[in-house]
Amino acid sequence: MASCPHCGHKLRLYNWRPECPTCGVNLNYYDANQRLLDETEQAEKEHALFQPKIDRAKAAYAGSKWAILRVALTLLPIGALFLPLLQINDGVRRLNVIGVYNAINAVGFGAIFGGALQKPLYLAAALLLVSAAMIIVSLILLLLSLGKHGKIRVIVTYGVMLLCAAGALAAAILGGRQPVGVFGEAPATVRPGVGAYLYVALFLVLFLYNLFLLKKGIPVKYTPCLIGGLASEDYFRYVEEGMEKSVLQRKMLVALAELREAQERELAEEGGGTA
Repeated sequence: MASCPHCGHKLRLYNWRPECPTCGVNLNYYDANQRLLDETEQAEKEHALFQPKIDRAKAAYAGSKWAILRVALTLLPIGALFLPLLQINDGVRRLNVIGVYNAINAVGFGAIFGGALQKPLYLAAALLLVSAAMIIVSLILLLLSLGKHGKIRVIVTYGVMLLCAAGALAAAILGGRQPVGVFGEAPATVRPGVGAYLYVALFLVLFLYNLFLLKKGIPVKYTPCLIGGLASEDYFRYVEEGMEKSVLQRKMLVALAELREAQERELAEEGGGTA
């Protein structure tokens, strides 16, 4: 049950008027300036907490030439998929990612993943699909690469990509040592193509490059944020020190007044210069 903020009178459902029945204060406008200040402070505080995440996400993609190069290297393995991944009967037939996908689709994705532990070529196909999907996942997770646990996340993500690609190559080599059916076709001898080796090599380069980048670091340019006219760093320090809310808000009002004066001086100088 609500109560009057001025006198503490318990308000009932039939107290529909905006005035308190006991003290007569207008409940809509009582302490409006303080409530407006509190709401503004909360909004600016939330922005100050969220803005560094945006700054880190931007830096992870374009914070330096090294970050941009990482994005390019992450996309490079996609090109290797369009080179021959499998050679059937000593190169009589070659399959790139489109041919492999059509073969997988003919058998069924459920059958491929279900039979991965029994048939090496099924395992190779399953790991290839996972590694290709991880390329998209890694580009999304780059947004978090400069945050908390970002280094571990990068190592795990790119490490899984490399292991899946290498596992697919090893399974393809193992499956080609004996005549086997290629995704339901007549028995044939299968071995990896040049695209498969290049695919793994690019993931290895990408993994090593990320280790280099983690050691080198990516600079983050943080956007200055104000909370009630105070720099966000000062505001959070005051709060951590246990400063009383009334004292903190007085500091905010002083800071806002100083900002307004500085803006007025700049406008006056610009007006004087143009005159």
